[in-house]
Amino acid sequence: MNSSSCVASTLSPCQRQELALQVLTKTEPVTNLAKEHQVSRKFLYQQSNKANDALEAAFSPSNNNDDDVLFHLPITKAWLFQLILALVLICHSSFRGVVELLRDLLIFQHVSARSTTGLPLPHNPL
Repeated sequence: MNSSSCVASTLSPCQRQELALQVLTKTEPVTNLAKEHQVSRKFLYQQSNKANDALEAAFSPSNNNDDDVLFHLPITKAWLFQLILALVLICHSSFRGVVELLRDLLIFQHVSARSTTGLPLPHNPL
């Protein structure tokens, strides 16, 4: 069996996948596949288990939790300035809408419609 572990370790991922598919589809007995490719039956069963796990994961209903954190966003003055510009120029939002968004979503209370127009430009190091 020592030579079979050497042959198994030299197989590419594509070859391993093909062998796993052959075991899963039962096109040929596992013993014949093992002899033909000079690998152990244990190795073939391991590869088919990996493939089966991947198939189950791909087709299982997702356990998507809407409360999971997707990413962390550091909010700086420069980022706020870009957000305000994007809301006004891209989304055509009113200044009052910008203030409402900052107040309600970001709990940013120290801004008013008047103060958004007078924000200093952030220093751009480029």
